[in-house]
Amino acid sequence: MPFSQTTGFSFTESGILAYAPRSSGVYGIYNSGRWIYVGEGQDIESRLLSHVRRESDQSSCIFSYGPTRFVFEQVPGELARKVRERGLIAELSPACNRT
Repeated sequence: MPFSQTTGFSFTESGILAYAPRSSGVYGIYNSGRWIYVGEGQDIESRLLSHVRRESDQSSCIFSYGPTRFVFEQVPGELARKVRERGLIAELSPACNRT
């Protein structure tokens, strides 16, 4: 099952600061045509900020696809986050999660 949110938020620093929680969960970054990246973290806001500020290892790939929006789900616990992340990656096949 894809993300429970049907609409996302602007993938900008101000959009992240306004909407992303500082709690555990999974997130997806996308544009109008494709899923770009799915990730997980103990602090969703912090992880998204690292991407938008181009400080993460994935930033180069993410920005090569023109990201515009993000969504998230709060998921408590590391194991549950990782299981949900793997399921979303398998279902959505984001461009920057391919190995």
